[in-house]
Amino acid sequence: MCVVTGASQGLGKEILTAFALSGAHGAVVDLSQESAEKSVSEILEACKQHGELNERPDLRAYVCDASKESEVEQTFSDIVKDFKRVDVLVTNAGITGGMPAEEYAFDKWKQMIDVNVHGTFLFARAAGRYFIKERIQGVVLMVSSMSGVIVNRPQKQSAYNASKAAVAQMTKSFAAEWAPHGIRVNALAPGYIQTAANEDEEMEKLSKQWIKDIPMGRIAEPHEFGGTAVWMCSPASSYLTGSEIVVDGGYTIL
Repeated sequence: MCVVTGASQGLGKEILTAFALSGAHGAVVDLSQESAEKSVSEILEACKQHGELNERPDLRAYVCDASKESEVEQTFSDIVKDFKRVDVLVTNAGITGGMPAEEYAFDKWKQMIDVNVHGTFLFARAAGRYFIKERIQGVVLMVSSMSGVIVNRPQKQSAYNASKAAVAQMTKSFAAEWAPHGIRVNALAPGYIQTAANEDEEMEKLSKQWIKDIPMGRIAEPHEFGGTAVWMCSPASSYLTGSEIVVDGGYTIL
């Protein structure tokens, strides 16, 4: 059973879809009940069209602000109560944005850290506590970003870059601490992804510059990360922990 935060759209929804198509049950965690339920319906429809599953996946929607400790604790408890068992957590919930560092408003900076770093920590901690208590050799997959490895160009996004670098280091730290319990912790670091958020005129202009530095010559579609995520959370990667896998079409090799 898999819990995916921020799974109502884009990357999170595609990761949970890949899990469901692999036979897993799952929880969609999002800020909005409506969008979470819509995601459940769309994933179930994708599974139905696939037509090769032995059973219909059990998918349920949950509302939670990942940056609020009390909400995270309650949501994770509710998921365990409903499903009886959790095997995988994917911390995908996050926000983007940027401005020149000298103009960065402190409240905006704190919001980025609250969601991307604190939200990841709170859900990962909840899962780790649960896995240790129940003696489950679970998996935590943190969604970081190539932005934690390099500085994006030409956009200015110091807070986002810093938040994703923190997630990468958190991955290694938790992996080292929890390995004796049989718990694996890894990070998936996507490159540029084609989503609704980057379809406006400004983002379209930026994407043309990004493509020049991507050896594969294009921006990724969200579904192209599903296979990597499933592998990283499956027994097929049983010796993988503390690793960050960058999936960026070659952007960071230049």
